[in-house]
Amino acid sequence: MTPAVLVGVDIVSADRLTRAAERGGATFARHLTTVAERDRGPGTATFPVKESFIKAVGGRPPGFSWHDFEAAAQPPPPWAAGLLDEAAAELTAATGLALTEGAAYVLRGACREAARLRLDGPVAGAARWGSGAGLLVSLAVVYVDRKDTRCP
Repeated sequence: MTPAVLVGVDIVSADRLTRAAERGGATFARHLTTVAERDRGPGTATFPVKESFIKAVGGRPPGFSWHDFEAAAQPPPPWAAGLLDEAAAELTAATGLALTEGAAYVLRGACREAARLRLDGPVAGAARWGSGAGLLVSLAVVYVDRKDTRCP
């Protein structure tokens, strides 16, 4: 049976990411983010958000790039946003950390193909993230990108 959605979660130390970003500077940012994403992406949470997408698609397939996932300007379809809200509430209950930020994501390259094969259709994604107690927590869902957004 084909899964309806793919889900990934990542929790990381905020200090660890801050140190990595300081050491890597602009090179670190270019490695993780696309030009468009630097203006609208999750900022410091980029790494755990993309790690949660990697987990959702089943790992780093051959040809993987951090640019396989890009924060999008438009929101996810209402049904996908509702699913993400429900999963985020469960993660918040489990961790005590509110996932207050979010974005839709475009999947490209090797990761899009890996997700497409698992979901049997064109794919898109959405993520929520938040921080607290020295941690960054992120949740990603990958779903079939249907033109009819009224139903999953």
